Amino acid sequence: MKRTTLIILSLLLFLEPIQPTPSHKFNSIFSFGDSCTDTGNANVLAKKRSWSSFTDNLPYGMTFFRRPSNRFCDGRLIVDFLAEEFGLPYLKPYLGKNESFRQGANFVVVGATALDDTFFKQHNITTSKSTSRN
Repeated sequence: MKRTTLIILSLLLFLEPIQPTPSHKFNSIFSFGDSCTDTGNANVLAKKRSWSSFTDNLPYGMTFFRRPSNRFCDGRLIVDFLAEEFGLPYLKPYLGKNESFRQGANFVVVGATALDDTFFKQHNITTSKSTSRN
């Protein structure tokens, strides 16, 4: 009896029509990722603080954009592939000029920390340039 019940339940499970998931339309992307998704905020911040920036030179961007892209790679980032898949434009840096959040924003900065600089000093941790929240 148990075996027959198990077979019937298994057949019902497999014969149940698979319902397709409804397609979702995304209108924007908000990126709070790690250094691998910085679309130029570190470069903008470096210029504001008179730091040297090297992402506005080749080879950064040469594979896909064919020009310096201010991204820490030679082509697209993961967030760029997501934007393409959703039919959205590439995210501009949040620190850029006159940016609208209608289609999203990128708040990522390479090297940013969630901790205050004093934490690193108290633990004798040195960083080249701090981009912490303070």
